[in-house]
Amino acid sequence: MQKHQVNIERDNFMEVPTNQEYIIEELLDIRKALDESAIVAITNVQGVITYANDKFVELSKYSRDELIGNTHRMLNSGYHPRSFFKEMWRTIGKGQVWKGEIKNRAKDGSTYWVSTTIVPFLDSNGKPYRYVSIRTDITARMQMESDLQKALENDFQSTIKHLANLIFKIRQEKNGDFRFILAEGMIAERLNITTQSIQDKDIREVFPEETVEKLEKHVQEAYLGKHVHFEFHGWGTDLLIHLSPIVIDNKVKEVVGTAIDISERLKAEEKIKYMAYHDLLTDLPNRTHFMEELENNIKYAREHNEQFVVMFLDLDGFKEINDTLGHSVGDKLLKAFGERLVLSVRLMDITSRFGGDEFALILPGIGEKEVAEYATRILKKLEQSFMVNNMQVYISTSIGVSIYPLDGTTSDLLIKHADAAMYHAKANGKNNFQLFNQELIHHMEKKLYLETSLSKAVEEGQLFLHYQPQIDIIQNKIVGVEALIRWQHPELGLVAPFDFIPIAEETGLIIPIGEWVLRTACRQNKEWQKAGYPPLTIAVNISIRQFMSHNFLTKLKSILLETQLDPQYLELEITESIASDVTYTKKLLRDLQKIGVKVSIDDFGTGYSSLGYLSRLPINKLKVDRMFLSELNDKNKAVTKAVIALAKSLDLEVLAEGVETDAQADFLKEQGCELVQGFRYYKPMKSEEIEALFK
Repeated sequence: MQKHQVNIERDNFMEVPTNQEYIIEELLDIRKALDESAIVAITNVQGVITYANDKFVELSKYSRDELIGNTHRMLNSGYHPRSFFKEMWRTIGKGQVWKGEIKNRAKDGSTYWVSTTIVPFLDSNGKPYRYVSIRTDITARMQMESDLQKALENDFQSTIKHLANLIFKIRQEKNGDFRFILAEGMIAERLNITTQSIQDKDIREVFPEETVEKLEKHVQEAYLGKHVHFEFHGWGTDLLIHLSPIVIDNKVKEVVGTAIDISERLKAEEKIKYMAYHDLLTDLPNRTHFMEELENNIKYAREHNEQFVVMFLDLDGFKEINDTLGHSVGDKLLKAFGERLVLSVRLMDITSRFGGDEFALILPGIGEKEVAEYATRILKKLEQSFMVNNMQVYISTSIGVSIYPLDGTTSDLLIKHADAAMYHAKANGKNNFQLFNQELIHHMEKKLYLETSLSKAVEEGQLFLHYQPQIDIIQNKIVGVEALIRWQHPELGLVAPFDFIPIAEETGLIIPIGEWVLRTACRQNKEWQKAGYPPLTIAVNISIRQFMSHNFLTKLKSILLETQLDPQYLELEITESIASDVTYTKKLLRDLQKIGVKVSIDDFGTGYSSLGYLSRLPINKLKVDRMFLSELNDKNKAVTKAVIALAKSLDLEVLAEGVETDAQADFLKEQGCELVQGFRYYKPMKSEEIEALFK
């Protein structure tokens, strides 16, 4: 299992990442602002309500429980024709924002009007998966307009002065100019456009120059007998304006306008739109935003005959950090990584969190000549440690690169090829970058084929175990065996573990495969004992996913009961990364100790466990990794001596893996290491070969 170095110097409003206080605070702030200024509802793509805020509950007179799980049809007043809602669904179904006014019926039978904006949230394919509806209660305004129609010939100026909204009247002169004859209401007072100050003035004298042309156009429409509504920005305020023609003797006499302040609503809408296109954890553009920018860059590069680069970045070993140090640390690491990534590129470059621990870059104007230099520079800036919760965390990055138009002329191809190159970078030792080439597609196809085949390997009996003896070199006898998995593919032949174990880890297949290995190894050891051979300990490697699964101990007990193997003859090999999660690991190891199962730490010295943790964990053995013996230089000898001395000081057994030469065996004897495993003694064997060895 590949390790990743971390040095520790010191001891649903929406579907967003959870357990991050800063995200929750931001959402709560947005929700509070919306609750104060608007009626908010969220529905799924079928229109079923999944969220309703207090204002929605209050206005509709339905409880939240009655609203959630139902559709807005329960509010249908019968006022609007079917074509009205059909057009609305057609618009939002295409991923476009819909705006309009709807008359609804409350639970008690009363009706009310709402000005509505529906914002679709789109998935990576550009298809809506959620709709957010933001509404403003305009019942009073609609009632007011109705009342105004009846009282236009009366002097109501003194009455409307105290209204919260803006009420105004415009009349067209014979020369075609439009002049104000009335403007009252609290908004008029605030904007200083009351009747007293603007009466008989041309609208060009009153409204800001940049807005007059738009206003004149709408007033002209109203004078043609149309009811007009539009959003207007002026004097630093956003207004929703409605113009109603007053018709007498088939002729428009004047236009009555009403306006409400929608500044807060628009701010909330902009925030929601921003959230729909940005990742809330890192505040970077999200996948949807990235895809739109990628399409724009393709169009520009095609028209100007230019190249640009797409990079996919993946944090090596991020899952282990998440599993061992906790999701809170993992989230903060992702945020810090995103911040540094932005500082590692140019202002014109697009930086996105594509999903999970994957990030993506668009580098306009960069081609095949410059790409290596840029990728090297980015890697160099990202290799420095990150400070998270007073811990110094080291994590490497693998980068895959595709170039437009050399590696693809569509967004799908550029992403697919950058992704393939990134996986190749991981396969090449990680912490490097790889440019796409066609050979990588073959590797990706092979990986996909192996992934598909692996899911059937257990049930079709393609997996089997080899066993490598473990030797006491002082007494010169076999004291145990390690179970090692092998895969005999029906078409590819023998597949090496380092080719399929990472796939099993990545896909989660390691859980059923690990369970099969454990059961098979226990059964085989029991069969050897029944055959009369001396009882030995059998060692089985346990993956981090298997170890961390909630029912691991229950499964283990069940297997021991099923195979009738005495627990003292089973040894579980775990990695240092598992041992770093002290609270969980300590409890589980104590439970294993109670039932008599032994535990060893495999590949010791290559991970990132603390020695303080090690002294507190109930384990039986340390296994020295083969890398320290493969080249017996002074440094490796020093590490090996230290591990052996550490094990003895903690009263632990120590076993050295990968012993292949007499020189290595002699060195280990000198250091007092009694247990060894390696080709110098025995290679991994089939069960029949082990039995022949026993005989």
